[in-house]
Amino acid sequence: MVTELESEQKELADFIRAGSTRGPQCFGSYFDEKGGSCALGAVYDGVYHLPRKHGKLVPDHLERLFRCLDEVTKRCPHEQCAKRLPLAPLIVHLNDDHRWTREQIADWLSQESTTT
Repeated sequence: MVTELESEQKELADFIRAGSTRGPQCFGSYFDEKGGSCALGAVYDGVYHLPRKHGKLVPDHLERLFRCLDEVTKRCPHEQCAKRLPLAPLIVHLNDDHRWTREQIADWLSQESTTT
C-alpha cells in the first residue's frame, strides 16, 4: 500500500520533470538570470509556471509544497557518497554536488517512491 508520503514523493518527481522542460539546469541557486532552475527550482516552476523573465529569486515556502521534503530522510544514491539527508537538501546535494540532471533526480525519486 502506498503511503501519503510516497505519493507526495512521486508527485514531487512529476513536478521536477515538468519544471525542467521550461529551461536549462542551474547550480547553486533555485533560479538564475538565464531562466534556468535547479531541481528544487524545477518543482516550484512545475507547480506555478513562473514567468520566463526573472532573475535570481528564492521562492517563499517551498518547503510547504510537500511534507516529504522535510519528513523523508534518505541516503544519497550517488556511489561512494555516504551522506544521509532530508529529501530537500538531498535533492540540492544531488543537483549541485553530484551534478545529476533534474530528470535523473526525478527518476530516482519515482523509483524510491515505489520501493520504500
